[in-house]
Amino acid sequence: MKNTAIPLTSVSILLLAGCAGSFAQVREAVNQAPDWYGERRAEIRGEGYPELYEIPELDADNRPGKTLAASAGRVGDLQAQFDENERADPPADAAGEMSALLTRVEADFAELPADAEFLTQEEIAAIDAAFKVPRVTEGLKVKRK
Repeated sequence: MKNTAIPLTSVSILLLAGCAGSFAQVREAVNQAPDWYGERRAEIRGEGYPELYEIPELDADNRPGKTLAASAGRVGDLQAQFDENERADPPADAAGEMSALLTRVEADFAELPADAEFLTQEEIAAIDAAFKVPRVTEGLKVKRK
């Protein structure tokens, strides 16, 4: 009993000392956390958000639609800038270029073999053998009587 009591007591004391030191280190790290840490912690906990049943009251300066006229003017300015840019002009012969592309792609597909049986039986057997791994496929076989 004496032989086991001393090591158990010393291990317990060492564990308590280690835990006490680590708690102090954690507390120190929390105290030195950056400014955004508290905000992020509150966000993760879901604190500070309004409840769904609370309806916010809008003041006259923040009514929706108040800035629509200014937004419409900004859209007009952006559209004018877009129209003035030479990159906004479509190609002169867009339909012709698209037709040429279609002809080229159709010609590339025309060179492929027309029949679906383009693999020989030996090639099919080689591919099938490559995927037949006994330790995988043996468990999948269903024995029928």
